[in-house]
Amino acid sequence: MRARLVTAFTALAALCMICFAVGIGGELAASRTRGLVIERVQDAHRFGVLAATDPAHLCEEAQRYRDGTGNGVLVRAADDTVLCAVGMDGQDERVRAATQARHWLELPRSLYPWNTEPMLVAQPIGTPPQAGGVVVIAVSTSVTRTQILVRWTQLACGTATALLVFSGLALLVSGWILRPVSGLLREVDALTSTLPAHRVPPRRPPMSGGPPEILQLAAGVESVTRAVAALAAAERRHVVDTAHSLRNPLAALAVRLQALQPMLAADRAADTFVSVVSEVDRLTELLDGLLASAVADAEEGERTGADAASPAGCDAVRVAADRVAAWHAAFVRADLTLTFEPLVDAARANLPGSVLAQILDVALSNSARYAGAGASTTVSVDREAESVVVAVADTGVGVSPEEIDLLTTRFFRGAAAASGGSGLGLPIAATLAAQHDGLLFVESAQPHGLVVTVSLPAADLTSG
Repeated sequence: MRARLVTAFTALAALCMICFAVGIGGELAASRTRGLVIERVQDAHRFGVLAATDPAHLCEEAQRYRDGTGNGVLVRAADDTVLCAVGMDGQDERVRAATQARHWLELPRSLYPWNTEPMLVAQPIGTPPQAGGVVVIAVSTSVTRTQILVRWTQLACGTATALLVFSGLALLVSGWILRPVSGLLREVDALTSTLPAHRVPPRRPPMSGGPPEILQLAAGVESVTRAVAALAAAERRHVVDTAHSLRNPLAALAVRLQALQPMLAADRAADTFVSVVSEVDRLTELLDGLLASAVADAEEGERTGADAASPAGCDAVRVAADRVAAWHAAFVRADLTLTFEPLVDAARANLPGSVLAQILDVALSNSARYAGAGASTTVSVDREAESVVVAVADTGVGVSPEEIDLLTTRFFRGAAAASGGSGLGLPIAATLAAQHDGLLFVESAQPHGLVVTVSLPAADLTSG
């Protein structure tokens, strides 16, 4: 691929340089031609003045001019009489055309090294149309053509040198560009070779166009992506299947333990029984969290019918008020204060009400469990630009700064966390918010406590 890239870069550079060189060469030839014509026009003007003032010495001066420059001179009077002809044939068609024009001729075309025909420069004697004749000079162009050829050769050498330098730079730059691509291609090839064959289906239809190495890299990346997606889906299915498989035996175990309770005497066995039941309840809660996490991680197209039935979103104020009312009794039992402070009358969030209720249940459950007796919790709803912001803030013990960023990590439980809990609540809530283009933040409150904030896109108030 490096050779193809260098070839393409060099060909493009060569095309650009050749175009520039051709333009510069043409302008160089035109400039040399203009300079030559201006010089010869001045000579013709001098002979015209001489013909009008001293015609006796005209031919003598023309011969000296011929010997010094190699240029022919023809002077014709107004009555078509040839006053002087040195090195030129007055009957030549080109010469007669020049003498009969009796006015300034157009600038001749640019000279090129292969133009061997002499150039004719005509200058009227006097002022047209009352000109007293015309002077025609047959200009030898050999010196000028040699000069143009030398400059063209220099230009070609400079262009070739620049092209060689550019080719070297293209070789270095292409190597620098393609080095990580080559390394990535090797890594992807090594990775795809370890994937099961059934997880690397061929691309249909295959990509077309582009370097073969890039196409190979794209196919490898696609295979790895599909394999990773398949593994993630298999992991979710495995979690769901495992949780379902364990939940029924745990439920049966809990029932049997409850049946044993009346048979136990009020001694140390009863304490052990309570501990066992507590652990069974905690394991059940952990399995429920795994199930909820697997559902939350499902792809967008796998959402439940209830979610799909609420395309217009929900009223966040109403949903928050319902959840505050539902949790009020639990907060009273925990010796906590729960209040609701809507900062707007209505705020329509672009997600189903059931999802927002689930996110709020997680935040309120954590506050009721970990804030501590005597603390107060406030639920607020506000509208900020194009977002609806719902916050659950408490004045409890809070979390240490080292642990605050880990609260949305699965299975993480703070050092001061009470018994119970699976460490899945906030991660599930964050996943649910992200699925609906929202964000969930966990921050420390001042002077103490915790604030869980979820920012969601606002729905169009006119829809629904």
